[in-house]
Order: sequence, then structure tokens, then C-alpha cells
Amino acid sequence: MKKLTNVINVLTEEKQTFYNGYDLETNLISAIIFATEDGRKILDGRKILDDEYRTAITHKAKIEYITSKNGGIKVYSPVFDMIAYEQQ
Repeated sequence: MKKLTNVINVLTEEKQTFYNGYDLETNLISAIIFATEDGRKILDGRKILDDEYRTAITHKAKIEYITSKNGGIKVYSPVFDMIAYEQQ
């Protein structure tokens, strides 16, 4: 099922929006790749699909899961200062 995921850079307030069936962590990692210098140099999309590269970014990002009072889940990377959440 497709859903709308927003990823926001906490420092710059830049926002990326994804409409797909992927989970919050997957979308957060995609947003991190697009937001970095490596991501800006992507011409053909191969790096975004490279499992080994995505795994390295995931490890570096130190992903944290945050549960809000109403039970909603957010995914946060303190290293990249980015947070992902589903738009209601």
C-alpha cells in the first residue's frame, strides 16, 4: 500500500516527500543519499539502488525510532539531523 512519507532536515527545514510502499527507514535513507554530495552527483540512480551503499549509510546514520504520545512512529538520524514520518 502506498503512503506519503515526509523527511525533514531538522537544521535547514528542507523537506523531501516520498509516495511509495516503503517503510520510514527506507525513505529516510533515500533522503539522506539524495541530500548528500554523493546523491547530488547521481545521474542514473544506481547509487540509490546499491544495497551495499545503502547498508553503509544506514550504519552511519545511527537510526532511532521515536514513538509519539498518540502511537505514531517517527524515524530519526542524529548524524544527518533528518526525521521521517508518515503524513496523516
